[in-house]
Amino acid sequence: MAIYRCEARIITRGKGHSVVAAAAYRTGTKIKDERADITHNYSRRQKGVVDSVILRPENSPEWTAKTATLWNEVERSENRKDARLAREFILTLPRELSQKENLQLAVEWAQSNLVSKGMVVEVSMHNPKGGMNPHAHVLCTMRTIEGDKFSAKKPREWNDVEVLMDWRESWGKAVNAALEKAGRPERVDHRSLADRGIDRIPEPKLGKAKPMKERGAVEDPERFKLWRWVKSLNFVRPWLHAIGKFGQVSEEGMGNKWWERSLLVVEAGIAVSEAVETVMDVWERMRHTRPSEPQSDIPPPTRGPDLDIDR
Repeated sequence: MAIYRCEARIITRGKGHSVVAAAAYRTGTKIKDERADITHNYSRRQKGVVDSVILRPENSPEWTAKTATLWNEVERSENRKDARLAREFILTLPRELSQKENLQLAVEWAQSNLVSKGMVVEVSMHNPKGGMNPHAHVLCTMRTIEGDKFSAKKPREWNDVEVLMDWRESWGKAVNAALEKAGRPERVDHRSLADRGIDRIPEPKLGKAKPMKERGAVEDPERFKLWRWVKSLNFVRPWLHAIGKFGQVSEEGMGNKWWERSLLVVEAGIAVSEAVETVMDVWERMRHTRPSEPQSDIPPPTRGPDLDIDR
Protein backbone atom coordinates (compact mmCIF):
# COMPACT_ATOMS: atom_id res chain seq x y z
CA MET A 1 0.00 0.00 0.00
CA ALA A 2 1.39 3.39 -1.01
CA ILE A 3 2.05 5.68 1.96
CA TYR A 4 1.93 9.47 1.92
CA ARG A 5 4.64 11.47 3.64
CA CYS A 6 5.96 14.93 2.88
CA GLU A 7 7.64 16.23 6.02
CA ALA A 8 9.41 19.60 6.07
CA ARG A 9 11.99 20.63 8.65
CA ILE A 10 14.62 23.32 9.09
CA ILE A 11 18.30 22.61 9.82
CA THR A 12 19.47 25.31 12.21
CA ARG A 13 22.82 26.19 13.69
CA GLY A 14 21.06 27.24 16.89
CA LYS A 15 20.37 23.58 17.66
CA GLY A 16 24.00 22.65 17.06
CA HIS A 17 23.38 21.30 13.57
CA SER A 18 25.70 21.53 10.58
CA VAL A 19 24.33 21.44 7.05
CA VAL A 20 27.65 19.94 5.89
CA ALA A 21 27.15 17.06 8.32
CA ALA A 22 23.56 16.70 7.13
CA ALA A 23 24.68 16.54 3.49
CA ALA A 24 27.42 13.99 4.27
CA TYR A 25 24.92 11.76 6.07
CA ARG A 26 22.30 11.96 3.34
CA THR A 27 24.75 11.33 0.50
CA GLY A 28 26.75 8.68 2.39
CA THR A 29 30.04 10.49 1.83
CA LYS A 30 32.96 12.07 3.65
CA ILE A 31 32.94 15.90 3.75
CA LYS A 32 35.00 18.40 5.72
CA ASP A 33 33.11 21.26 7.37
CA GLU A 34 35.61 24.03 6.64
CA ARG A 35 33.98 26.54 8.95
CA ALA A 36 34.10 24.24 11.99
CA ASP A 37 37.23 22.35 10.84
CA ILE A 38 35.50 19.01 11.39
CA THR A 39 35.32 16.09 8.95
CA HIS A 40 32.05 14.18 8.79
CA ASN A 41 32.49 10.67 7.43
CA TYR A 42 29.33 8.70 6.61
CA SER A 43 30.79 6.63 3.78
CA ARG A 44 30.07 3.46 5.80
CA ARG A 45 26.33 3.90 5.17
CA GLN A 46 26.73 4.24 1.40
CA LYS A 47 24.88 0.96 0.78
CA GLY A 48 21.60 2.55 1.85
CA VAL A 49 22.03 5.48 -0.56
CA VAL A 50 20.66 4.70 -4.01
CA ASP A 51 21.68 7.97 -5.67
CA SER A 52 22.19 11.71 -5.03
CA VAL A 53 21.51 14.45 -7.54
CA ILE A 54 22.10 18.22 -7.29
CA LEU A 55 19.52 20.36 -9.09
CA ARG A 56 20.33 24.01 -9.85
CA PRO A 57 18.64 27.02 -11.38
CA GLU A 58 20.01 28.08 -14.76
CA ASN A 59 23.29 30.04 -14.80
CA SER A 60 24.27 28.86 -11.30
CA PRO A 61 28.02 29.01 -10.56
CA GLU A 62 30.03 25.79 -10.82
CA TRP A 63 30.62 25.50 -7.06
CA THR A 64 26.91 24.71 -6.64
CA ALA A 65 27.35 21.48 -8.62
CA LYS A 66 29.34 19.65 -5.90
CA THR A 67 28.04 18.59 -2.51
CA ALA A 68 31.10 19.70 -0.50
CA THR A 69 31.47 23.14 -2.05
CA LEU A 70 27.73 23.84 -2.09
CA TRP A 71 27.02 23.21 1.58
CA ASN A 72 30.31 24.66 2.81
CA GLU A 73 29.36 27.87 1.02
CA VAL A 74 25.98 27.78 2.78
CA GLU A 75 27.80 27.57 6.12
CA ARG A 76 30.09 30.48 5.19
CA SER A 77 27.17 32.62 4.06
CA GLU A 78 25.45 32.48 7.45
CA ASN A 79 26.97 34.51 10.29
CA ARG A 80 24.35 34.22 13.00
CA LYS A 81 24.84 31.62 15.72
CA ASP A 82 21.17 30.65 15.34
CA ALA A 83 21.17 30.76 11.53
CA ARG A 84 18.63 28.74 9.55
CA LEU A 85 20.92 26.83 7.20
CA ALA A 86 18.69 24.69 5.00
CA ARG A 87 15.22 23.32 4.53
CA GLU A 88 14.76 19.57 4.21
CA PHE A 89 11.86 17.58 2.83
CA ILE A 90 11.51 13.90 3.65
CA LEU A 91 9.42 12.12 1.03
CA THR A 92 8.17 8.56 1.31
CA LEU A 93 8.45 6.88 -2.08
CA PRO A 94 5.94 4.20 -3.14
CA ARG A 95 7.27 0.65 -2.90
CA GLU A 96 5.09 -0.17 -5.90
CA LEU A 97 7.51 1.73 -8.19
CA SER A 98 11.04 0.79 -9.25
CA GLN A 99 14.08 2.64 -7.92
CA LYS A 100 14.48 4.38 -11.26
CA GLU A 101 10.84 5.50 -11.26
CA ASN A 102 11.08 6.70 -7.67
CA LEU A 103 14.24 8.70 -8.28
CA GLN A 104 12.65 10.30 -11.33
CA LEU A 105 9.53 11.09 -9.26
CA ALA A 106 11.51 12.86 -6.50
CA VAL A 107 13.77 14.74 -8.95
CA GLU A 108 10.90 15.97 -11.12
CA TRP A 109 8.90 17.12 -8.07
CA ALA A 110 11.91 19.00 -6.64
CA GLN A 111 12.69 20.59 -10.00
CA SER A 112 9.12 21.74 -10.55
CA ASN A 113 8.33 22.95 -7.01
CA LEU A 114 11.65 24.03 -5.48
CA VAL A 115 14.34 24.70 -8.07
CA SER A 116 11.83 26.69 -10.12
CA LYS A 117 11.57 29.09 -7.16
CA GLY A 118 15.34 29.65 -7.11
CA MET A 119 16.56 27.03 -4.61
CA VAL A 120 19.61 24.85 -5.13
CA VAL A 121 18.50 21.34 -4.15
CA GLU A 122 20.20 18.02 -3.45
CA VAL A 123 17.97 14.97 -3.75
CA SER A 124 19.27 11.83 -2.02
CA MET A 125 17.27 8.65 -2.47
CA HIS A 126 17.60 6.04 0.27
CA ASN A 127 16.44 2.45 0.34
CA PRO A 128 17.86 0.87 3.51
CA LYS A 129 18.58 -2.81 4.01
CA GLY A 130 15.44 -4.81 3.32
CA GLY A 131 14.18 -2.41 0.67
CA MET A 132 10.89 -1.77 2.47
CA ASN A 133 11.35 1.92 3.19
CA PRO A 134 12.31 3.82 0.04
CA HIS A 135 12.40 7.55 0.69
CA ALA A 136 14.11 10.73 -0.44
CA HIS A 137 15.85 13.49 1.51
CA VAL A 138 15.57 16.79 -0.35
CA LEU A 139 18.03 19.35 1.04
CA CYS A 140 17.31 22.92 -0.11
CA THR A 141 19.15 26.22 0.22
CA MET A 142 17.39 29.02 2.10
CA ARG A 143 18.76 31.68 -0.29
CA THR A 144 18.67 32.15 -4.05
CA ILE A 145 21.75 32.57 -6.24
CA GLU A 146 22.74 36.10 -7.28
CA GLY A 147 25.69 36.12 -9.59
CA ASP A 148 28.44 33.95 -8.11
CA LYS A 149 27.09 33.95 -4.51
CA PHE A 150 24.02 33.60 -2.40
CA SER A 151 21.51 36.44 -2.16
CA ALA A 152 21.84 38.93 0.70
CA LYS A 153 18.23 38.32 1.79
CA LYS A 154 16.28 35.11 2.21
CA PRO A 155 12.91 34.84 0.43
CA ARG A 156 10.49 34.98 3.37
CA GLU A 157 7.57 33.72 1.28
CA TRP A 158 9.10 30.22 1.34
CA ASN A 159 8.16 30.07 5.02
CA ASP A 160 4.44 30.73 4.50
CA VAL A 161 2.12 27.97 5.70
CA GLU A 162 0.11 28.25 2.48
CA VAL A 163 3.25 27.52 0.44
CA LEU A 164 4.00 24.45 2.57
CA MET A 165 0.44 23.21 2.09
CA ASP A 166 0.82 23.67 -1.68
CA TRP A 167 4.04 21.62 -1.59
CA ARG A 168 2.32 18.86 0.37
CA GLU A 169 -0.59 18.73 -2.05
CA SER A 170 1.68 18.80 -5.09
CA TRP A 171 3.68 15.84 -3.74
CA GLY A 172 0.50 13.80 -3.33
CA LYS A 173 -0.52 14.61 -6.90
CA ALA A 174 2.94 13.73 -8.20
CA VAL A 175 2.90 10.33 -6.44
CA ASN A 176 -0.58 9.52 -7.75
CA ALA A 177 0.41 10.54 -11.29
CA ALA A 178 3.48 8.28 -11.12
CA LEU A 179 1.40 5.35 -9.82
CA GLU A 180 -1.17 5.86 -12.56
CA LYS A 181 1.56 6.04 -15.23
CA ALA A 182 2.97 2.74 -13.93
CA GLY A 183 -0.48 1.14 -14.15
CA ARG A 184 -0.82 0.79 -10.40
CA PRO A 185 -4.22 1.14 -8.61
CA GLU A 186 -2.81 2.51 -5.32
CA ARG A 187 -3.28 6.20 -4.46
CA VAL A 188 -2.21 8.51 -1.61
CA ASP A 189 -3.98 11.46 0.04
CA HIS A 190 -2.12 14.48 1.41
CA ARG A 191 -5.02 15.56 3.63
CA SER A 192 -5.06 14.97 7.39
CA LEU A 193 -7.35 12.34 8.92
CA ALA A 194 -9.61 15.09 10.25
CA ASP A 195 -9.89 16.78 6.84
CA ARG A 196 -10.84 13.43 5.31
CA GLY A 197 -13.53 12.88 7.95
CA ILE A 198 -11.73 9.88 9.43
CA ASP A 199 -12.26 9.57 13.17
CA ARG A 200 -8.93 8.10 14.17
CA ILE A 201 -5.91 9.17 16.19
CA PRO A 202 -2.75 9.34 14.00
CA GLU A 203 -0.45 6.44 14.85
CA PRO A 204 3.08 7.41 15.91
CA LYS A 205 5.96 6.52 13.61
CA LEU A 206 8.09 3.64 14.88
CA GLY A 207 11.28 5.16 13.44
CA LYS A 208 14.45 3.73 14.93
CA ALA A 209 12.47 1.66 17.44
CA LYS A 210 11.73 -1.02 14.81
CA PRO A 211 15.36 -1.92 13.99
CA MET A 212 16.20 -1.71 17.70
CA LYS A 213 13.55 -4.32 18.47
CA GLU A 214 14.55 -6.50 15.49
CA ARG A 215 18.18 -6.49 16.64
CA GLY A 216 17.12 -7.31 20.18
CA ALA A 217 18.78 -4.15 21.52
CA VAL A 218 15.56 -3.29 23.37
CA GLU A 219 12.94 -5.95 24.05
CA ASP A 220 9.95 -3.59 23.95
CA PRO A 221 10.85 0.02 23.01
CA GLU A 222 8.70 2.81 24.43
CA ARG A 223 7.72 3.80 20.88
CA PHE A 224 6.19 0.34 20.35
CA LYS A 225 4.22 0.66 23.58
CA LEU A 226 2.86 4.03 22.46
CA TRP A 227 2.02 2.62 19.01
CA ARG A 228 0.08 -0.30 20.53
CA TRP A 229 -1.74 2.04 22.92
CA VAL A 230 -2.87 4.32 20.08
CA LYS A 231 -3.97 1.30 18.01
CA SER A 232 -6.02 0.00 20.94
CA LEU A 233 -7.68 3.41 21.32
CA ASN A 234 -8.51 3.50 17.62
CA PHE A 235 -9.85 -0.04 17.81
CA VAL A 236 -12.48 0.74 20.46
CA ARG A 237 -13.10 4.33 19.31
CA PRO A 238 -16.30 3.66 17.28
CA TRP A 239 -17.83 1.85 20.23
CA LEU A 240 -16.86 4.60 22.65
CA HIS A 241 -18.74 7.17 20.54
CA ALA A 242 -21.79 4.88 20.42
CA ILE A 243 -21.61 4.31 24.17
CA GLY A 244 -21.51 8.04 24.81
CA LYS A 245 -24.59 8.52 22.63
CA PHE A 246 -26.72 5.43 23.38
CA GLY A 247 -25.28 3.88 26.56
CA GLN A 248 -24.42 0.60 24.84
CA VAL A 249 -24.32 -0.89 21.36
CA SER A 250 -25.93 -4.13 20.26
CA GLU A 251 -24.43 -6.12 17.42
CA GLU A 252 -25.66 -9.65 16.65
CA GLY A 253 -23.12 -12.41 16.98
CA MET A 254 -20.56 -10.38 18.89
CA GLY A 255 -21.83 -10.39 22.44
CA ASN A 256 -24.74 -8.62 24.07
CA LYS A 257 -22.78 -5.78 25.62
CA TRP A 258 -20.18 -3.41 24.22
CA TRP A 259 -17.43 -4.60 26.55
CA GLU A 260 -17.97 -8.23 25.52
CA ARG A 261 -17.33 -7.33 21.90
CA SER A 262 -14.30 -5.20 22.73
CA LEU A 263 -12.73 -8.16 24.54
CA LEU A 264 -13.72 -10.74 21.93
CA VAL A 265 -12.42 -8.94 18.85
CA VAL A 266 -8.95 -7.45 18.86
CA GLU A 267 -7.24 -6.27 15.71
CA ALA A 268 -3.98 -8.04 14.84
CA GLY A 269 -1.02 -6.21 16.30
CA ILE A 270 -2.79 -4.90 19.41
CA ALA A 271 -1.99 -6.28 22.85
CA VAL A 272 -5.27 -7.64 24.29
CA SER A 273 -4.31 -6.42 27.75
CA GLU A 274 -3.98 -2.85 26.49
CA ALA A 275 -7.36 -2.99 24.76
CA VAL A 276 -8.86 -4.34 27.98
CA GLU A 277 -7.34 -1.50 30.00
CA THR A 278 -8.71 1.03 27.52
CA VAL A 279 -12.21 -0.41 27.78
CA MET A 280 -12.01 -0.60 31.59
CA ASP A 281 -10.93 3.04 31.82
CA VAL A 282 -13.76 4.19 29.59
CA TRP A 283 -16.31 2.05 31.45
CA GLU A 284 -15.27 3.66 34.74
CA ARG A 285 -15.70 7.13 33.28
CA MET A 286 -19.08 6.21 31.78
CA ARG A 287 -20.29 4.64 35.03
CA HIS A 288 -19.64 7.83 36.97
CA THR A 289 -21.04 10.20 34.34
CA ARG A 290 -24.39 8.46 33.75
CA PRO A 291 -26.31 8.93 37.05
CA SER A 292 -29.69 8.55 35.35
CA GLU A 293 -28.96 4.95 34.35
CA PRO A 294 -29.29 2.29 37.07
CA GLN A 295 -25.98 0.79 38.14
CA SER A 296 -27.38 -2.72 37.74
CA ASP A 297 -27.84 -2.15 34.00
CA ILE A 298 -24.12 -1.59 33.53
CA PRO A 299 -22.25 -4.43 35.21
CA PRO A 300 -18.50 -3.97 35.15
CA PRO A 301 -16.63 -5.88 32.43
CA THR A 302 -14.60 -8.85 33.56
CA ARG A 303 -10.87 -8.60 33.13
CA GLY A 304 -9.69 -11.37 30.84
CA PRO A 305 -6.32 -13.10 30.91
CA ASP A 306 -3.33 -10.87 30.24
CA LEU A 307 -2.80 -12.15 26.71
CA ASP A 308 -0.26 -10.77 24.28
CA ILE A 309 -0.69 -11.30 20.55
CA ASP A 310 1.79 -8.67 19.42
CA ARG A 311 3.36 -9.33 16.04
